[in-house]
Amino acid sequence: MTAKTTHQTPPPTHTIPSQIKTQIKTQIKTHQNRINTVLERVIDSTYPDLYPNLLHRAICHSLLGSGKRFRPFLVYSCFKLFDSILDKIDPLAAAIEMIHTYSLIHDDLPAMDNDDLRRGKPTCHKAFGDDIAILAGDTLNTATFELLSTKLPLHFSPETCLEAIRYLSHAAGAHGMTGGQTHDMHPVNKNPTIDDLKHMHSLKTGALITAATVIPAILCNATETEKKALTSFGYHLGLLFQITDDILDVTSSEEQLGKTPNKDHQQNKATYVTLLGLENARKFAKEEAKKAKSTVSYFGTKQTTLVQLVDYIAYRKN
Repeated sequence: MTAKTTHQTPPPTHTIPSQIKTQIKTQIKTHQNRINTVLERVIDSTYPDLYPNLLHRAICHSLLGSGKRFRPFLVYSCFKLFDSILDKIDPLAAAIEMIHTYSLIHDDLPAMDNDDLRRGKPTCHKAFGDDIAILAGDTLNTATFELLSTKLPLHFSPETCLEAIRYLSHAAGAHGMTGGQTHDMHPVNKNPTIDDLKHMHSLKTGALITAATVIPAILCNATETEKKALTSFGYHLGLLFQITDDILDVTSSEEQLGKTPNKDHQQNKATYVTLLGLENARKFAKEEAKKAKSTVSYFGTKQTTLVQLVDYIAYRKN
C-alpha cells in the first residue's frame, strides 16, 4: 500500500463552545483524579508483597501517571445513567484501564509497533527491557480479572458479575482487541478499504471502548433497549476516537501527543487519513460524532455528559 503524502494543517475552525468545554474538562479531571487514586490503591495493596520489586516498578511506570483515562471516564459516565454510587463501579473502571495499559505496553514492543515514547515518557520496554515489559503486561491482564471477580460481587449479583467478566474477556481477546491488533499487523487485504479499516478498528480500539459503555448497564440490570443503545454508542465513539487519533498523528507534535507522531505513516499503515485524505477524514469524524450522539438520545436529559464527551473527543488536541 502506498500512503498518501500528508502535511500538518491547522485544526478545524469549529470548536466546542467554551462553557461546555470547561464543563466536560472539569468532569474529566475529577474522574481522572478518582481513577488515579483507585489504581494506586489497587497496585499498592496487591503487588509489593506478592511480586518482585522490578515488576512492580514497571507496572507503576506504565499504569500510573499522565494517561487520559478516557475509558474509566466512560465507565463512570455510563454508570451514572443508572446509579450514583461510584464506589460500586471503581473496580470496573480500574480493570478496563489496566487492560488498556497492558495492551499499550505490548503494542509498543519492538515486535509490534516498536515505539520509544508513551504518555510522555519512555515506553515500558525502553525503561525496563523487553522481558519485564512483557511480564508487566501479562500481570496487568490477569490481575484485571482477579480484581473484578473479587470486588464486583460486593455490589452486584453473581449473574451480572459473571456476564460482565465474560463481556470484558471477549472484548479483550481474539474477537476484540487482540484480534484487531492482528488484523492491523497482518491485514488480509493488502489494499484495505474503509470498510476493512472500520472493521479492524471496531475490534482493536472499539471493543474495549464499547465494553466501558455496556458493562455498567449489564451490572445495573439495564433493559435490552438500553444496552443496545450503549452498544451502538460505544461502536461509533470508538470509530470517532480512532479517526481523531489518525488525524492527530499527522497534525500534532510529540509534546502534544505524548508519543511519537507520524508513526503509522512511517510504517506505511492504512489510516483514515491515508485512505481519505485529511479533510475527508475530518468530515468522517463529524459523521461518526453525529451518529454517536443520536444513539444516546434515548436517555433524554441524562445523555448530556455523553454528548459533551463526543464533542470533546471530536475536537481533542492530544
